[in-house]
Amino acid sequence: MKLTPIDSHSEIKAILLGIDVETKHIYKLIQTGKNDTKTTITVNSFKTNQPLSKTLFTFDEAKYKDMGYYIIRN
Repeated sequence: MKLTPIDSHSEIKAILLGIDVETKHIYKLIQTGKNDTKTTITVNSFKTNQPLSKTLFTFDEAKYKDMGYYIIRN
């Protein structure tokens, strides 16, 4: 599958996705930049339904307090 950016100012020219037709999993991504640089990411193994720690996506504001970040709370 070939993806092209909508933004004409994007540094990305195109992205090619390799998709396994049986499992429908992505197994390769090839990104081509406007300067024709190619970056390839290959998936060597794929695990589904893995347990995740409850703290994996927890934001710890204290870690970023003195680093000059502006934190917006909603």
